Amino acid sequence: MSDMYVLGSIALVVACVAIALYVWDRNTKGEQVEWADAVKLAMGAGSVASGVAYAVGTDGAEAAVETVTAAAQDMFVGKPGF
Repeated sequence: MSDMYVLGSIALVVACVAIALYVWDRNTKGEQVEWADAVKLAMGAGSVASGVAYAVGTDGAEAAVETVTAAAQDMFVGKPGF
């Protein structure tokens, strides 16, 4: 239950920031605020942020990141195989 609370909080904070930035951008340009567009941006930003937080926060994500990190280090450091 606490995971859902954290993900919801992340989505809400990101959505509020997205609306604030959209309104600020429109006001600085002297254009009218389209609230339908603001809501679409907020929902999209909130869902993407909570989705990324969910994907990174799972137990399997840590193992996947370690595997990718080890492969990248081998690629750039180089291990001659002749």
